[in-house]
Amino acid sequence: MSPAVLTLAPPASARAPMRSPIAFRCEATAHDLSGSREVLLATYRGRSPRLAARWLRAEAHRLARLLSPAPDALFLRDAPLTAAGPDVPRPDAALRAWAEDDRAYEHTLRSLATGRAFIFTVTDSDARYSLRVYPLPTRRPAPPQAPVPARCPPHSPAGTGRHRRPRGRRTFR
Repeated sequence: MSPAVLTLAPPASARAPMRSPIAFRCEATAHDLSGSREVLLATYRGRSPRLAARWLRAEAHRLARLLSPAPDALFLRDAPLTAAGPDVPRPDAALRAWAEDDRAYEHTLRSLATGRAFIFTVTDSDARYSLRVYPLPTRRPAPPQAPVPARCPPHSPAGTGRHRRPRGRRTFR
């Protein structure tokens, strides 16, 4: 892995054991290096670890394309382009390498399947980009309740309750 790649895992105290999360919160964010601002780039709610890992992989490809577009892209037609030196951070290369690595995908999938959060972060010269997935906790089901006994509806006084159509035909003169 290049020095621009930083993979973080939450501390052990933050890893609450979970039985079966019902969904995963997936997000892509950008931070300035001072840490004072965070921009949410994309979100997704995955219903399974596999869908969340698949979204991470697709989002890594999308973010890499945005960080390093093709020089012949239409919107760059009139822009002055210069070649970057070899010592310049390349977060797009790190994102592509991670997204195309099957072992990294399997590691992500196993991590999510056990209910742990997953964070992948890359840094360039002026920002830090993160792909994060957090399992959403399940709600405990309510204890079973006894069925309500069947009974007749309470009697309502005349003139209240459901409106009924008048019987018979009305004729107006």
